[in-house]
Amino acid sequence: MKFMKWYCLMVKSGGEESFKKDFDETIRKARLSQKTLSEAKITFFKKRMKNAKKVEYEQALFPGYVFMSTENLDAALVAATKKCQNFYHFLNTNADIVHIQGKDMEYLSNLLKFGETQGISKAYFDQNQRIVITKGPLTGFEGKITKVNRKQGRATVKIDLCNNEIKFDLAFEEISLSESAKPAG
Repeated sequence: MKFMKWYCLMVKSGGEESFKKDFDETIRKARLSQKTLSEAKITFFKKRMKNAKKVEYEQALFPGYVFMSTENLDAALVAATKKCQNFYHFLNTNADIVHIQGKDMEYLSNLLKFGETQGISKAYFDQNQRIVITKGPLTGFEGKITKVNRKQGRATVKIDLCNNEIKFDLAFEEISLSESAKPAG
């Protein structure tokens, strides 16, 4: 059974999409094993949000961060990755590359369930005016929500990911309590 490890990479903020494309091209041109070529993947998380006029748009969830999954991060793959446009460094450092594990991997796994583009969560507010997430990418982050803007339909989540404190907003749609009782699906 394959065991994929995940790594966090810092890239130029705003250059995540071009890094991902260049990574695919660069590793194809590099002299890497067929196994490495088939398994090494870059994930760049985006979020779907709504502006003041309720028009949906997408933007980077973690500006300047992308995630690599591979079974084996060998020297050839590291060297090829370093050649990619907009690459800065692996986390912790290029000399001390560590794979994501523990609580960080739980956060990443939660996001991966919803794909690269994080959609809009469903939520209601309980009798104490606390947000209750019923469905979507905010599920599992309830305890990490630090700010809620009901008018804009945004919740700010604060996590410690790869030894960096990260805050990000995700969108939610408020539903009625009767809708929250319906089964998810």
